[in-house]
Amino acid sequence: MKFIKDHSSTTAILLFAQSEKVQSISKSIACKKMQNQLLWKKMNEKVLKTIKKTNLPYSVFDETSQIGNTFGEKITDAINKVFAQGYDKVIVIGNDCIELQADHLLLANTNLQINDSVLGADFNGGAYLIGISKRSFIAKQFAVISWQTSCVFKELKALFNEKNTGLLPVLNDCNSAFDFKKAICKLSFSDGFKNLILSLLQKKTNVNHYENSQGSYEYKSLNFNKGSPFSL
Repeated sequence: MKFIKDHSSTTAILLFAQSEKVQSISKSIACKKMQNQLLWKKMNEKVLKTIKKTNLPYSVFDETSQIGNTFGEKITDAINKVFAQGYDKVIVIGNDCIELQADHLLLANTNLQINDSVLGADFNGGAYLIGISKRSFIAKQFAVISWQTSCVFKELKALFNEKNTGLLPVLNDCNSAFDFKKAICKLSFSDGFKNLILSLLQKKTNVNHYENSQGSYEYKSLNFNKGSPFSL
């Protein structure tokens, strides 16, 4: 658990995501273990960079600090801990939305100044962003949402039905290789992150050195033409 505090803001961002080591096991996207772990390392780095661009305070909860038996219990506990730090509003995001930009987070914050909640839907029935005010957060009801299913957005809208809820643009969450393919199509060809993700999804990826605390990995940037992404 990591808190970056700034009590001049009443809103904090909560990054609720697993480390690349654990995420690469639960979401096997790339065809090789080492590529998959590097992919999620880069996704975690990207979302943190996006968060920092907002200048809003933020907290990070990975598997070492998430408490509870179910996803619902864990995310509810994390939100309550952010509220306990003195913030009145929390914006919850994960690490699997490539399209998420700082502007989306700032728009969510603006929405929370006039609404009790704000939601960003993904194209699979989930939510890439959930914003909630402390005064309207009902932990018991929130914990029993059908998390990690295609019913999440629908159930969240129903839960927040009697409150003012702002809606953000629909974006792609990436839970499969196909989701990644759809999402990166929207990135510029010159976007280095796009080329990196493409290379990690490529079935034949070799040699360039990458190191982290878990060991050494190999990775190679590939050149791509301006045609459609390769089939997966």
